[in-house]
Amino acid sequence: MSNKRILMICGQEIIKKQNDGGKKCSYRNYELYKSVFGEQNFYLIMYSDSKEQSDDSHIIRMPSHKNRLMKVTDILKGNVFTNVIYEEETIKFIEQERIDIVIFERSIFGSMIKKIKEKGLKCQIWIFVHNVEKRYFANKVKHQAFFFLLPYLIVSKSEIETIKNSDYVITLTKRDSYYLDILYGKKSNLILPMTFKDSFNKKNIINEDMNHSRTKNLLIFIGTLFLPNYKGIKWFIDNVMSELPNCELYIIGKDFEKKKEELERENVIVIGTADNLEQYYYSDSIMVMPIFFGDGMKIKTAEAMMYGKTILATDEALEGYDIEGAVGIYRCNSKEDFIQSINYSFSQPGYSYREDVRNLFLSKYCFDNQIIECKRKWLK
Repeated sequence: MSNKRILMICGQEIIKKQNDGGKKCSYRNYELYKSVFGEQNFYLIMYSDSKEQSDDSHIIRMPSHKNRLMKVTDILKGNVFTNVIYEEETIKFIEQERIDIVIFERSIFGSMIKKIKEKGLKCQIWIFVHNVEKRYFANKVKHQAFFFLLPYLIVSKSEIETIKNSDYVITLTKRDSYYLDILYGKKSNLILPMTFKDSFNKKNIINEDMNHSRTKNLLIFIGTLFLPNYKGIKWFIDNVMSELPNCELYIIGKDFEKKKEELERENVIVIGTADNLEQYYYSDSIMVMPIFFGDGMKIKTAEAMMYGKTILATDEALEGYDIEGAVGIYRCNSKEDFIQSINYSFSQPGYSYREDVRNLFLSKYCFDNQIIECKRKWLK
């Protein structure tokens, strides 16, 4: 157990809901730091629109931006997640509580970190890099709209200050560490891949022998509606599903119901937002992950591994994962790759659950094992 006092700062609500990959990763980090450093020494500040305060005095919610106009003004000034008043409140909290380590979720807190350094506070500054923001927003400019050029310039400036003034940097992948070095001359101190608490129950699996009612093989895609997911699954529908009349694709994920009319075909069904994903992970199915650009690490890959799913994924969807030799995970980067791997996988017995994939999760992407490793590294 550590005697150090730790503060995690997060730019969004992560306790009440974890409805996208970034929030799930931040909540994983919250649970990890608590487990490693001890609950009595750990605090969380979130900039949240929720007015409800927690019964736990170690969880503090501060307002984000007053309104849309003020949000634009604040962001232009470099205050990406909150206004200058609550930025100062946060710094005051760090000083009064004699915080030893401040861990920032994401690398665009440059304004606040610069003030902490200028004030001469003795706390260490740790940064958890979900993705290199300069690259993330460059992709938005390239693939989405020229409108994102201004946000790109703002986050780039903030990220420079954040990384420059950091004492310890954590990334999800080696790729992000590489780009931090290229862009800012600083590699990460630790690669900390995505992990999950193990909630799998083998008794819940619906295997192919039990599923007598289905006439077509089932493919599932799980992911929220954001650009890499949307572009990837649209490509998959247009190029792959038309060649697979004996297969049916389910698309599950937050807000995808908005694309139902556009994406649905005779063998494509859009479910969209779902409260419970387990029924799909346990189903007699194979996971497809056709994602061709992005940053960071795709957490749905680790989640699918936990359930022992057969996974057909692009290099991008597998970024950060060590899958060498795992039976049941196939790299697919073209139409032909996907079609061949899908047909082969469905011809194999036990395709809906792969012990090799499950064991890979347990050995490398299970939360409990990560706690042990982080205690060894951080509590020397």
